[in-house]
Amino acid sequence: MSPIGEGLVGVRIKPALEYGPEFVAALGQELRQLLSQIGGTATEPLGEVVRPGDTVVLKPNLVFHRISDPRAALTNGWFVKAVCDLVLEALGGRGRVIIADVPLQSAQFSKVTQLNGLDRVMAEYERAGAPVELRDLRQEYLEVRDDGMYRGLHKLAGDPLGYHVVNMGEASELEELGSYRSLFAVGDYDKDSTTTYHMSSTRNEYLIPRTILSADVLINLPKFKTHRKTGITCALKNLVGTCGHKSYLPHFREGRPKDGGDEFAIDHPIKELQRNTIERLKTTNALLYRAVRAVGRLVLRLATPGAPPDLRKVMGGSWHGNDTLWRTILDLNKIVRYADRDGRLRVTSQRRYLCLVDGTYGGENDGPMQPDVRHDGVLLAGRDPVLVDLVVCLLMGIDPKGIRQVSGAFDVRHYPLTSGTLSQRVQHLAEFVRSDTWPLPDLHYRLPEAWEGHVPRRRVQTESSASL
Repeated sequence: MSPIGEGLVGVRIKPALEYGPEFVAALGQELRQLLSQIGGTATEPLGEVVRPGDTVVLKPNLVFHRISDPRAALTNGWFVKAVCDLVLEALGGRGRVIIADVPLQSAQFSKVTQLNGLDRVMAEYERAGAPVELRDLRQEYLEVRDDGMYRGLHKLAGDPLGYHVVNMGEASELEELGSYRSLFAVGDYDKDSTTTYHMSSTRNEYLIPRTILSADVLINLPKFKTHRKTGITCALKNLVGTCGHKSYLPHFREGRPKDGGDEFAIDHPIKELQRNTIERLKTTNALLYRAVRAVGRLVLRLATPGAPPDLRKVMGGSWHGNDTLWRTILDLNKIVRYADRDGRLRVTSQRRYLCLVDGTYGGENDGPMQPDVRHDGVLLAGRDPVLVDLVVCLLMGIDPKGIRQVSGAFDVRHYPLTSGTLSQRVQHLAEFVRSDTWPLPDLHYRLPEAWEGHVPRRRVQTESSASL
């Protein structure tokens, strides 16, 4: 079989690309061309990544149903089909495909799949008798009304194979925050559980579905979009959806910066009052909840007149100073690469991995759920998620040093995710980027409010230079 380069990233930019059943063939052809740029062939576009008899898991981004535009926020179902058809071709009638994700606890899974067309895709595969299955790997569903009020927690079937707790121990990237363990939190989840799962250097735990761990191949299908808490979300961030319960995932440290927190961007006690009031009212009184939220915005402005408006509003770690979530992201990428079928960490890779980025339509500004839609026709492929995200940063017009999950991935203490240094990679792009457009264009994506203007932008590239 033809090898697909471990350290190569393929890029194609075709603004004419579209979504829909009538465009699957065109998407598939573009994916073939993309994979050929990094080592695939016409007869074996997936090279040795997928082999007959494999169980292949496709991991799209199915985050939520209340979103600004499904083209910008969700991995499109017809893009998934274009990839899945290539996988079925490589399997040659032996093996199976599982499309799986762990969306937000309050996501209505059926609505998500209606929005992105995945329900129609699965209906086609079912009629054809194809060995393709769709799995919602969550254990629970939190019912939330359109007005934001909580209406009960419901048990779900979850992963039919069950789950393993994977303990990263002192190999966790969260270890550098050891003195702040008691502050770890996730919005809308039980904080006490989160701190318990990460209570010591011998206990940094993640609940991983066995569907993920039992895969021979994981093909990551992220969106090309921005994110409030991490700046961008693509190859690395999309693997947050491989944890079976979000309470295991520290997203921020509760409290103000002066107390070791990164939940808020300003050091004012009114922020804690704001958070506590909102959390209490979400489960009690809808009318009072809406009234307090409206009045609260005015009170916040009056109480913090000197604070920058974009930082004053920050809640839940949604800003460029979030120093927690990127560490959780890197832990999950280590698990997907190094954890065996029983959840034990090994020193070698335990499954084959490929990332194919859906940027046919992308999302800028208020991502990941309310981004503004862009139609840039961007496709990327690579087996190294760190290098894929580095290239994503450059295409969005961002200096990758400002995106912590990218810059931090070059310095992980245990279980490496990439090789070389960030500076070396940026200075020698032509050594690993295979693009149909050179130099790499700057698409000038606008970042979320508390990021825009706070992280460095990529400087203009010329034909003769790959410097930022």
